[in-house]
Amino acid sequence: MKLYVANVGVNKTHACARGLRSPVFPDGAFEFVPIKEESRFSQVNGIPSYGEMPSWTGRTGSLAEFLPKRIRPYRAHADPEFETFTYGDIRSSRASNLKDVAPGDQLWFLARLWNHDGARWTGGSDFYFVGFLEVEGNCCFAAGTRAEDIGPDLRERIRNNAHYRRLRAGDKAAFRIICGDRGKSRRFDRALRITPEVSGHLFCGSYDESSGSFKREGVVLTSKNGSPRRFDAFGSITRTIQSFLDSGLVEERDCVEKLNRLAAKCAG
Repeated sequence: MKLYVANVGVNKTHACARGLRSPVFPDGAFEFVPIKEESRFSQVNGIPSYGEMPSWTGRTGSLAEFLPKRIRPYRAHADPEFETFTYGDIRSSRASNLKDVAPGDQLWFLARLWNHDGARWTGGSDFYFVGFLEVEGNCCFAAGTRAEDIGPDLRERIRNNAHYRRLRAGDKAAFRIICGDRGKSRRFDRALRITPEVSGHLFCGSYDESSGSFKREGVVLTSKNGSPRRFDAFGSITRTIQSFLDSGLVEERDCVEKLNRLAAKCAG
């Protein structure tokens, strides 16, 4: 089993440009705010607005109450979705590694969350793991695919996904949807903050505070292009969807197990 990471939801750019932020509360509960859908889909009734997306924690009536009033009517690109557990992406360089995701793999979701006390924003933000898919299927759709070209069982399975909703609205772009096992996939109840310890599990190394990097058996861990794995570069390291761990490798199996134990604690 390989463990992949996808960086999802609103980020600092969305916060600065539109005031879009996902809140995390003092008890670790959180709301996941997806990015705004493209303006060409703004009149599509089958794509929910922020005001039509219910609060997961029940603290408010909808996600819109955490957003500026001018943003609340906008359509949301709700991906991943944690009702039937799907995640889609266009066939871009950022997401090119999704082609290798296989049944039995895990796709973990990383999001930036902002501190909120339940009434107001209270400070900065950080990266958190918010859930994962235990993969059961990987479906690729060619450019020009129509809804009627997809079998009824698969249409029903992916009906909640944002990219299938785009297809229903007339989009002709190629895309891919990863389907998660609905019994094993999880949307965390409490977000898992990315600390040096959690990062060390993902990189399968120990954090060296003096250098800010991660090491294994005294050797600095690097990416495929030779750049050191550094905690202060975690956001850039995880910007592209990629596999970080393989439970088939003895030296990485323990790290996969540690992350899954943390996930079990966060899932309820």
